[in-house]
Amino acid sequence: DVIRERLEREFGLDLIATAPNVVYRVIMEDGTEHTVTNPSEFPEGKIDEVYEPVVRATILAPSEFIGPIMELCQSRRGVLLGMDYLSEDRVEIRYTLPLAEIVFD
Repeated sequence: DVIRERLEREFGLDLIATAPNVVYRVIMEDGTEHTVTNPSEFPEGKIDEVYEPVVRATILAPSEFIGPIMELCQSRRGVLLGMDYLSEDRVEIRYTLPLAEIVFD
C-alpha cells in the first residue's frame, strides 16, 4: 500500500492493485487450446500439454548457503542449470523456475 500511495501521489497515477497471476496455455488432446489465468479454471477432459512461463534465475550467495538454496529451488520445481564458484566463499547458482512458484500475493 505504501508503494501504491507513493506512486499515486508523486506521479499522479490512478492505480488498481490486484493479486499477481500466471497465465497457462493448455492444449487438449483434440487440439483445442485454452488460456487459463487461475488453476481452478483448468478445463475438464484430457489435457495433452500445459505450458507455463519460467524464469531463469541467477543467485549469488555465500558458499555456506548452497544447500539451503538448492533445497528451496528444488522444492519449488526448479531445475539446476549450473553452479560456479566465484571465489572460495562465493557461488553463482543458476536455476530455471516456474513463474508460479515465485509470484505470490
